[in-house]
Amino acid sequence: MTSVAEVRLALEQSCELLRDAHRSVREAQSALDEAMDILTEAGANHPEPLVPPGFAKAREKFADELDLIVRSLDLVQRLAVEL
Repeated sequence: MTSVAEVRLALEQSCELLRDAHRSVREAQSALDEAMDILTEAGANHPEPLVPPGFAKAREKFADELDLIVRSLDLVQRLAVEL
């Protein structure tokens, strides 16, 4: 049988992992933005765009992923408080 303390510990570990994931996604978002800026500038005199189409699609997904992580963290924290 699992104790309430064990569940709380697991929930806190989950929160920490979600916070780490949030930081990682934000860092990835910044790195992609920087790469896109560099490629856009480098391609200013190039006949074809240097930024791969997938980069723009990935950029659009970051907001949804960050929102999902924040909502998940909120739910896990609420559950931990209710125990």
